[in-house]
Amino acid sequence: MAEETTPLTAGMSPPIGPAYVFPGGVSPRSRRNRKMQQFQCCLGITVVLIIIAALLAAYVLVEETQEPSPPILLVAATINDTNPSKKNAEASAALEAATTPLSDEPTTEWALKQAHISHTQSEQAVNAGIKALGDREILEESQQLTPVHSAAFRHYRSLSTGPEARKLSRRGYVENQATKHIAEMLNYTKPSGRNNIGNGPTITLPDPTMNFTCDFNARYRTASGVCNNKAHPRLYGAAMIPYRRMVAPDYADGISLPRVSHAGNGTQLPPARKVSLDIHRASYNTDTNFTVMLAVFGQFLDHDITATSLSSLPEGESIDCCAVTSLTMHPECFPVPILPDDPYYQRYNVTCLNFVRSTPAPTGHFGPRQQLNQATAFIDASVVYGSSEQRQRHLRTMLNGTMRMYITDDGRELLPLSTNLEDGCNRGEMAREGKYCFESGDDRANENLLLTSMHLLWARHHNYLARGLQAVNPHWDDETIFQESRKILSAKIAHITYNEFLPILVGPKLAKRKGLLPSTDDLDAPDTYNKNVDPSIANCFAGAAFRFAHTLLPGVLNATNDRSVPESIELHTMLFNPFSLWSAHGIDRALTTASNTAVLRVNRFFSYEVTQKLFESNDGDGSIKPNCGLDLVSLNIQRGRDHGLPAYPVFRKHCKLPPTDTWEEMATAVDAKSLQSIRQIYSSPHDVDVYTGALSEPPLDGAIFGPLLTCLVSDQFMRLKRGDSHWYERKMGPQRFTKAQLEEIYKVTLSKIICLNSDGVQQVRTYVMEQRKGEGNGYVNCSEAERFNFSAWATSSRPVKLHSVAVSEAKSLIRIIHGKTTSATTATTTTTPRTEPSAQTGNNV
Repeated sequence: MAEETTPLTAGMSPPIGPAYVFPGGVSPRSRRNRKMQQFQCCLGITVVLIIIAALLAAYVLVEETQEPSPPILLVAATINDTNPSKKNAEASAALEAATTPLSDEPTTEWALKQAHISHTQSEQAVNAGIKALGDREILEESQQLTPVHSAAFRHYRSLSTGPEARKLSRRGYVENQATKHIAEMLNYTKPSGRNNIGNGPTITLPDPTMNFTCDFNARYRTASGVCNNKAHPRLYGAAMIPYRRMVAPDYADGISLPRVSHAGNGTQLPPARKVSLDIHRASYNTDTNFTVMLAVFGQFLDHDITATSLSSLPEGESIDCCAVTSLTMHPECFPVPILPDDPYYQRYNVTCLNFVRSTPAPTGHFGPRQQLNQATAFIDASVVYGSSEQRQRHLRTMLNGTMRMYITDDGRELLPLSTNLEDGCNRGEMAREGKYCFESGDDRANENLLLTSMHLLWARHHNYLARGLQAVNPHWDDETIFQESRKILSAKIAHITYNEFLPILVGPKLAKRKGLLPSTDDLDAPDTYNKNVDPSIANCFAGAAFRFAHTLLPGVLNATNDRSVPESIELHTMLFNPFSLWSAHGIDRALTTASNTAVLRVNRFFSYEVTQKLFESNDGDGSIKPNCGLDLVSLNIQRGRDHGLPAYPVFRKHCKLPPTDTWEEMATAVDAKSLQSIRQIYSSPHDVDVYTGALSEPPLDGAIFGPLLTCLVSDQFMRLKRGDSHWYERKMGPQRFTKAQLEEIYKVTLSKIICLNSDGVQQVRTYVMEQRKGEGNGYVNCSEAERFNFSAWATSSRPVKLHSVAVSEAKSLIRIIHGKTTSATTATTTTTPRTEPSAQTGNNV
C-alpha cells in the first residue's frame, strides 16, 4: 500500500538511476552509495510496514468494540453538504402538519406467555412485593442520612416529596416488586431493543373507596385537580397520578431497571458525567434577544405543572447513596459514577454524585415502573396555592379572601416564614437576626432567589386582587373572594404563558398554527375544549424536554445600576439564598437582575455554574467547609434513564420527524461538531439520551430550540389548553369569564404584574422576557401602567353555586390518595387501582 511517506523509488530496477550514467562499470564509491541508499530504502519500508500494522491492529480492536460506521470526518462532510434551511423547512412542515395533540403510543400488551395469571399467582406476587418492602424498611433503619446543607441534601430539597407521595410510593414499590416476582415465576425475558413487560392484570388488593362527589357545574377548580374531566375525574390532569407516557418506557429488564445500551448483553450507557463533560461542556454564547426572566418564569411555570416525587426514607429524610457500600446501598439508589480523571471532581476525591430514583407510582396493575406527579397538570396557580385542600387552607388567613403574609417592620409583605433550621435553606446566623426562608404553595420556592421573588410577586398579587374584589363586592364572603381571586390569578398566569412565553419557545408562526396563541382579537372564537384530550403531563416532558431552560442560565448575572450593591452575582450564590428579599427593595433588585441579564442560547453547552457548582455552599456558620457542587446536566441525563425514557430516535419517530436511526440520518438532524462528540461516546444512535440529542439540534426559524423540543413542548401545551374544562378562554359552562372580564385578563403582561407588586420598580420593558428593542417593547413607566379594572366583577348580590366541591370531597379525596403501607410483619397492604372510580355528579346542566 502506497502512502505519502513511501519512497517513490521503492521497487524500481535498477534501484538508482539508469545504467548509462556509469559506462564501463560501477565504482566502489558508487557501490557503497548504492548499498547505503538500499539500506535507507529498506529501513523506510520497514517503518511504513510497522505503522500500517499498528493501524490495522487498532482498526480491528475498534471494530470489536464498536459497530461499523463511516469515519467521523465523512459524516461531518455530509452535514456540511446539507442545506440547513432545507432541514429546517422539512422539520417545520412536519410540525405544522400536527395541529392537534399527537396520539400517545398504544399501551404495550402484557408480554408474559400466560396473559391471564391465576389468583394464587397474583397473591404470591403481591406477598413477595410486601416482603420486599419490609426488607427495604429494615434496611432503612440503618441508612446514613445526607448531611444538612450539603449539595446532595439541597438537591433533595429542590425535589421535595410530600407525605401523600411517600405513602403512594410505597404501594408503587410493592406493585413493582410484585411484577418482578411474577416475571421471574413465568420466565419472562426482555426482547432485544426497546421493550417493556406491558400493562398486565389488575393487582387485587384491598382498596379504599374510590367514590367521591363531583359538581361539574362548579365555578372553581378543586385544589387537587380532580373533577376536571367528566369521564376521567380522577386521572386526567389531577395531582398524585403517574406521568402520562407519550411513548412506552424502555427499561433494562423491561420492568424497572434504568435503561442500558442498545448493544445488549447488559452493556451500560456511557456515564452521565462523561456525557456532560464531553458533549455538554461550557461555552458562553449569549442570546441578547431574551432575558433571564424567560428562564425564571419558565421554572415557575414548570413547578406549577410538574413535581416529580423522589424516593426517601419513611419520614421524608434524604437517602445518601455515596457514603455506603454496595451491600448497604438503598435499592432506590442510582448514583452517577465519577471517573478518576474527572477534571473537577478529582480535586475533591469525589467518586460519585448522589442520585436517588424517582418514586414508583402505583397504577393498580402489574406492569412497568411509572413515576408520580405531585402537582396538578393544569395551569391553575397550584405553585402559589398548593395542590391539596390542606395546603391551601394552611396558606390562607381565612379573612377577606387573603393569603397569609409576613409584614416587615417597614410595612412590606413577604411570604410566610419557614423556621425549620434543617430545611437546607435556613442558616443559623440569619435566624439569629430574625430572617428566615419562606413557605409557599410549592416546597421548591426557596431553590433560588429569582424563583422566590416570582413566588412573592404572585402571592402579593393575590392579595391585590382580593382587596380589589372586596372593594367592588363588599357583600362577598371570604371563600368567594379567595376563590375568585385564585381564578383570576391562574388565568393571568395562563395568559402570560400563551401570549409571552410560548411564542418565544416555538416561534409565533408555529404557535399560531397550533392554536397556542390567545384569542385576543376574537372574543367570539370557538371553544377549544375537548373532553377526549388528556392534559396529564408527559413523562418525557417532565424528565427531559422542559429541562431545556437549564442551558439558558448564564454563569454571572448583571445585578443593578446601583453602585451601593455588587454589579454582578454568580448564579450558584443565589441558590437557597433568598435572604436579600428581607432588605428594602430586595425584590426590585432581584427582578431587575432577571430583566437586565441576557440568557445563553439553547444548545448543548452549559455554564460551569450549572455543571460544577450546583448547590455548592457551606452552612453559613463556618462549621462545615465549603463543598463541591453537583452537575445538573449529569442529573438530568440520569433522571431520564431512571424514568426509562427511550432514546433520541424513538421520540423523533413519534413526532413524525425525519428518522435518526443511523449516523448518516442523524447527520441531517444535529450539527457536525455535536455529532462528532456524540459518536465518540455513544456506540449507536439508539443509545443517545433524548436530552442530549434534542439539545444538539439547531434551532428552527423563529424558535429558540430545535424540532424535537418544539414537538414535545408544543404537544404538551396544546393538551393543557384543550384538555382543561376550566380553561380561562372557555365560552361555555359556569367556569367561563364574561367578555368584559376576559378583556381585562387579555391586558395583563408580566411587566404589569411587576409594576403592581414590586416594592418600587420605576421602569420596565413591556415584555420583560425579551431584550430586543422595537416591536412595541420599549420601556414603560410603572406609574403610567394601566390598572386592573375590577368593575367587570361587580355584582349586586352574592353569586350562586360558586364553591367547587363540598367538604366531603376533600375528606373522600384524602381516603383516595392516602394509602396505608403495613410494616414488614404485616401480611396485607393497600393500593389505588389505576381504573377510574364512579364519580357521583351534582346537578348537570
